Amino acid sequence: MSRRVGPSQRARAAWARAASVSLALWLAAAPCALADEPEGYTPPGASLSQPRAHPDWPCLASLLQQIVDDQGAAGRHVLHIGRVVTTPEDGSSFVRVYWPRQRAILLVSLNRDGCADPGYRHESLALGWYRTKARIDLDEGVRATEAEVSGSSYLVTRAWADAVIAECTANGTELALRRARRRRSDADADTL
Repeated sequence: MSRRVGPSQRARAAWARAASVSLALWLAAAPCALADEPEGYTPPGASLSQPRAHPDWPCLASLLQQIVDDQGAAGRHVLHIGRVVTTPEDGSSFVRVYWPRQRAILLVSLNRDGCADPGYRHESLALGWYRTKARIDLDEGVRATEAEVSGSSYLVTRAWADAVIAECTANGTELALRRARRRRSDADADTL
């Protein structure tokens, strides 16, 4: 037995299809538009400031130079340092650094008391933190959905990575560095 469909039913069906297509398009755009809601750049209640204004800026710039010396290929590296995030609970500060040439985001904690010694040279073991734990590889560590991240401490969602990259490039500070020759006294330089 076939069912006859009248003009009003066709109109309702067309409206329902249009509404579902609109909803699908909105949901596809929502992660980018709402990236700051569930997993954005700034935790709730945190304040933002420019990295060059932070008292730890000289040590941050020195550390980033050492990371480029340790991990970067020869040539120029442009790092996009996001705004400093200061949490209200304990006043701790951190930055996220987008490194396009390495396809990575670095996570760097800052010293709230300022830079003690910008000339301090980190050992290879200390720089290893930025090769592994405090680094998000954009080719390996990014997943499309929160379900794919599934509580991982090293995976992030595409929406989060996009929000961080957008923040770093639009509102952060650009720092251009060249890899210096590796120091011969660093025994680990050849194994990197």
